[in-house]
Amino acid sequence: MKIHVLVYGSAGNLSSTVRTDLSMLRDSAEKLGHEIEIIHSRDCQLKFTGKPKILVDGKPPRAKILLVRANFLHKDLEIHASLIKQFEMSNVKVVNKHSGVIKAKNKVHTLQTLAKNGVPMPKTYVVRSADYIEDVVKDFGTYPVILKNISGSHGLGVAIVESKRGMRSIVEMLTESGGSNPLIVQEYVKESKGKDIRVFILGKRIIAAMERVATKRGEFRSNFKLGGRVRVAELTRKEKDIAFAAVAACGLDMAGVDILRTKKGPKVLEVNANPGLEGITKATGRDVAGEIIKFAAKRARR
Repeated sequence: MKIHVLVYGSAGNLSSTVRTDLSMLRDSAEKLGHEIEIIHSRDCQLKFTGKPKILVDGKPPRAKILLVRANFLHKDLEIHASLIKQFEMSNVKVVNKHSGVIKAKNKVHTLQTLAKNGVPMPKTYVVRSADYIEDVVKDFGTYPVILKNISGSHGLGVAIVESKRGMRSIVEMLTESGGSNPLIVQEYVKESKGKDIRVFILGKRIIAAMERVATKRGEFRSNFKLGGRVRVAELTRKEKDIAFAAVAACGLDMAGVDILRTKKGPKVLEVNANPGLEGITKATGRDVAGEIIKFAAKRARR
């Protein structure tokens, strides 16, 4: 079976992470007797004469199933996601769907969705001005606190702020453009000690779970691409439950859920609609790419 994969950009400007993931998917597909065909976003045209259609290089793609690698940031999210919607409108089965990608790629929308569905999270605020920072920190109790850019990924756009003086100056600098760039302010969970859990979910199954540990001196971010050490994680029943609840709330078929272990129980940090494959494969020894191919093939036949 031919399985199509949508990536954003052209063949010549993909990041090393995207290239690695595509290589892993291609290798696993070949072992399972399938074929991968890449569709680059720049080669797509949206046709609205008569019934909405998607064209690739000017022709309708013969696609039964489309794996979406949503390798774009929050900027122009609606425009990028509209391409996924067009495939859906052209009766192509899609993993993940447009609606789920919208919820997961917009971090504020993710927070709203998780809160609405009662999924536990660290105490979090979204601010557009430095004027209210002290009220926020007072609610947290003390410094340090975590600052996040709404469009960051792979641990980039995340900072730890240790003092009142540093906090105000940073927030003023980042929000000075008329409040157009809100910031996420989150409590710092001391007991986590630079560790978190990544749970990889595919449909109704947990495919793999790893613990990520920050190893660089002074580093609190545990992301694999930033040098974090990874190893297999044993999940509690509650951790499994909140991971499934987070993915269900966002409406995703495939996702990485980042969980923090706190004194008050597990809490969700983030839901990722484009989880990387290299780190979790290395940590667990599971052929995660192969599981994705099997899932896509089964979905196409359904």
